[in-house]
Amino acid sequence: MVRNRVPLPVDTKYSVPAISSPAAPLKVLRKFEDYQKELAKLPLSPHTRRAYETGLQHFWGFLESRLDKYPTALTDVHSRDYVTRDYKQYLKVAMKSSPQTVNAYLTAIDSFFVFLGLGKAKAVRETLPQLVPQSLTPREQKEFFRAIERSKRPRDRALAILLLNTGIRICECNNLNINDVLLTERKGLLRIRAGKGGNYREIPLDTSCRVALRVWLDERSQKFPGSVHEAFFLSNRCRRMSVDTIDHVIRSLAQSAKLEGVSAHTLRHTCLTNLVRNGVDVVLVAQVGGHKKLETTMR
Repeated sequence: MVRNRVPLPVDTKYSVPAISSPAAPLKVLRKFEDYQKELAKLPLSPHTRRAYETGLQHFWGFLESRLDKYPTALTDVHSRDYVTRDYKQYLKVAMKSSPQTVNAYLTAIDSFFVFLGLGKAKAVRETLPQLVPQSLTPREQKEFFRAIERSKRPRDRALAILLLNTGIRICECNNLNINDVLLTERKGLLRIRAGKGGNYREIPLDTSCRVALRVWLDERSQKFPGSVHEAFFLSNRCRRMSVDTIDHVIRSLAQSAKLEGVSAHTLRHTCLTNLVRNGVDVVLVAQVGGHKKLETTMR
């Protein structure tokens, strides 16, 4: 089964304008640099922060070649709206970007305009198709579990089983610390201290999760003796695993199972779908998934 990810439009001729460029005044570049510094301080996941930076860099390339047409794009609200609408049209027609990508880039631009004090641009978002989130079929889950069993890395096995059995988000997995995972002989509990929107929730851990996590903890103590690092999942360099590394682990296991397009988000939807199909109350499923709205869970 093939699941296509929505790629961000990448045009190699577009990048952050160089200071030496005559079409990019120094004061304009400094605004961009100031925004980058501010972006680093915001409580965003690494993935979201990169998406904002990528979107804004692409927009900068578009604007750089049109500064003569929009010389006040970063100081006047009307010029702000005009250039944003033209950029949206460029994404749709020239770049043939999907509605999701267009909206993502407009969100990145809005963030920058708000930083400049201009407020969000008046540009209508694209209508998105109401698609049911992708999840693994029972057969695919069986193949994925077999790939997990074949893996010789306790950490990778623990990651995959935890994501598939708890439905936590990849950024929540990335933020897990040692004291967020409580394991006893008969019970286990996962504490998500700052989920989406900063919300706290607790998720019980089943037997397979507890076993996989204990095996990883044993290897963790042997591989990094004396380590006082608070992160639950560590890289080979004894650092907190990044979101990209976790995503790579899941995709590698999926490839081993001959499944394409499977990500940590796919495992999250699979977990929640399994709960619903097994008759678990939708309110409880929403609590496990950290959804504020029941409509999200029902979809």
